[in-house]
Amino acid sequence: MNQIKIYDVAGAAGVSLATVSRVLNHPEKVKPATREKIERIIKELGYKPNLNAKGLASSKSTTVAVVVPELTRSSIAEMINGIADCARRRGYLLRLFVNNKNIRDNDALEKENDLWQDVIASGVDGVLYINDELTEEHEKMLMDIPMDVVLTNTACSNPKLAMASLDYKKAAYEITKEMIKRGNKKIWMITTIRKYMMNDLKVDGYLAAMKESGLEPRVISVSGKTELNEVDYNEILKEEHPEVAIIVRDSMAVSFINVARLLNISIPEDLQVIGFQNTRYAELSRPKLTCVETPIYGIGEKAMDLLTSLMEREEETEEMPELKQYVDYSVVWRDSTKKEN
Repeated sequence: MNQIKIYDVAGAAGVSLATVSRVLNHPEKVKPATREKIERIIKELGYKPNLNAKGLASSKSTTVAVVVPELTRSSIAEMINGIADCARRRGYLLRLFVNNKNIRDNDALEKENDLWQDVIASGVDGVLYINDELTEEHEKMLMDIPMDVVLTNTACSNPKLAMASLDYKKAAYEITKEMIKRGNKKIWMITTIRKYMMNDLKVDGYLAAMKESGLEPRVISVSGKTELNEVDYNEILKEEHPEVAIIVRDSMAVSFINVARLLNISIPEDLQVIGFQNTRYAELSRPKLTCVETPIYGIGEKAMDLLTSLMEREEETEEMPELKQYVDYSVVWRDSTKKEN
C-alpha cells in the first residue's frame, strides 16, 4: 500500500499544501471550517505527518524553492534580490536549486525530473521557476508538481500555470510602432540564434508591428557572444544598414554600435539603435543606448507576491488571483536614437 503524502491530503481537501501545513503547525491560523475539513480528511486517509510535512514547526516562516538555470547571469541575481526582499516582507524563507543542465542534452528533461524530485522531497510549500527555454514538455511536467508553482520571467500559454513576467511581445510591438510613427521604414530586428522564449516574443511583436504597417521586416540572428557578433555585424553593415536596429539584448546592441562606428556609420544620424534590458552597458555605451527597460527586480517581486497569494488561499473556492501577471515597463530614451520632432 502506498504511503499517504501531504499532497494527497491537499488534493482531497481542495486546498493548498501551505494550508495543510498550517493546520499541522499553526491550526489557530486556519478558519475553523477549513481546519475541521482537513483534520477529517487526515483521519480518513490515515495520514501520518513526517518532518518535511510538519515544515518549520518551530518557526513562523514557511519555505519557497527558487529553481534557476544558472547563477552566472547578473539578471538572475537581480531577480533573486527582488524575490528575496518580497519573501522577507511576507515572512518566507528561500531555498535555491540550480538546474545547470544543458537543455540540448539528450537526457536533459530526465535530469530535470530528478531535480524536481529533490525540490518536492525538500518539503517546500511553493516554487518559483526561472526558465527562459520553456518547452511543452516542461509545461506538462509542471502540471504534475504537487504544489503551487509560478513561472518567472518567461511566457506560458497554458491557462492553468501561473506566471509573472514582462509582456515582451507587447513591448517590442510598441517600440517598433513608435519608431514607425517617427517616420522610419527600414527597421531591423536582431536576435540570438539560440532560442530563448523572451527573444522569440520580441521578434513576434516586431513582426506584428511591421506587418500591420505594411513594411518589409528583416530579422537577423547572431550568436549572442560579443566576439562572434562583431564579425557578423561587420559583414552585415558593410553591405547595408537600416534606419533603426532593435536588438534583443543591451550587450549585443552596444557591440552593434561599436562596429557601426568603426565603419564610419554615424549614430544616431545614419543609424538608430535600441536595446532591451537597460543594464550598465547602456550607460557605458558611446553614444548612450536607448533601451526598453526590463524591470528584472520587479519581476522577481511580482512572482513572489503571486506565489504567496496562491499558497495562502485556504479554499479552492476562494477567488483565484490572476494567473498571468505582467510588470510595467518603460523606454529610456538616450543618444542612440534621434530626438522626437
